[in-house]
Amino acid sequence: MKGFLGGVKAELKKVSWLDKKELASYTGVVLIAVVFVCALIWICDTVFAKMLEIILR
Repeated sequence: MKGFLGGVKAELKKVSWLDKKELASYTGVVLIAVVFVCALIWICDTVFAKMLEIILR
């Protein structure tokens, strides 16, 4: 167990961590992408619901 944790610590030192500017930028990109995909799914759901309503009349 001690060897495993030592290996984890060594690997974490190799990680390239983001600075605050990069983190804010990437977070913004992800939020915009999530909003876009949610809107796309909402539009498709609305269109399919209307089509189904027309078919079932």
